[in-house]
Amino acid sequence: MADGHDNSAFMTSGGIEARELAPGFEVRGYLSTELGSPGLNSGSATVAPDGGLPYHTHPTGELIICVSGQADVFVVGRKYRLNAFDAIHVPDGVAHGLKNDSGQPAIMHTVFPTGTPEREFFDDGWEVVDRTSTDESVPESLVVHGEAQAVSLGELAEVSSLTDPNDPDRDVAARVVRLSPGGELDLPAENYDQSLFLAAGSAVCEVGDERFEMASFCDTVCVRAGQAKRLRNDGDETAAVMISEAR
Repeated sequence: MADGHDNSAFMTSGGIEARELAPGFEVRGYLSTELGSPGLNSGSATVAPDGGLPYHTHPTGELIICVSGQADVFVVGRKYRLNAFDAIHVPDGVAHGLKNDSGQPAIMHTVFPTGTPEREFFDDGWEVVDRTSTDESVPESLVVHGEAQAVSLGELAEVSSLTDPNDPDRDVAARVVRLSPGGELDLPAENYDQSLFLAAGSAVCEVGDERFEMASFCDTVCVRAGQAKRLRNDGDETAAVMISEAR
């Protein structure tokens, strides 16, 4: 694990201790200022049936990705049902909350363009309206995974976006890389730190001479700006890695 003065890549285990942010809503942080990532926060929330998070705002945007299960995200009364690998970006200052009414636990992946996200809670006062899509009339941006185009990168790898490139308020971006068994993918160096979050299977992340075994669900590797990396799947099932960064 890194500290704030170390500029090398590092991995945080998915088994990190959870804390309850609200009833039935447990969060785990994998990248943060405290863990050596002052410009990017990456975490997960396990939402029990009937659990959720009340309406709140942040001074930055937030990307919320459903990893498994199902949950509803509310944005000033607009209700979006998120299934696995669906994602919604909520800009700074826009009130939003989350609820799991599915009867099964849900796991959400959250990304902020700051290492120390802040939130302010308050009571809701909006009439609920069900929505299945977003457009330019609302500040939030929904990406439904089943409607996102997957781009093949060789025979054993594909990538699909989890954020809308046309969203003018997007301050984080994310995509999911799927690697079939035996697949590998070279990824170029970027101008910003990145979070590589294991959403399914297992993978190896190589950064220079460093090798990180992503074997546990939610294992997260922080790759620094200017570092190229390679993902490889040595397992016997498809691996899914969510890659996100602040923009």
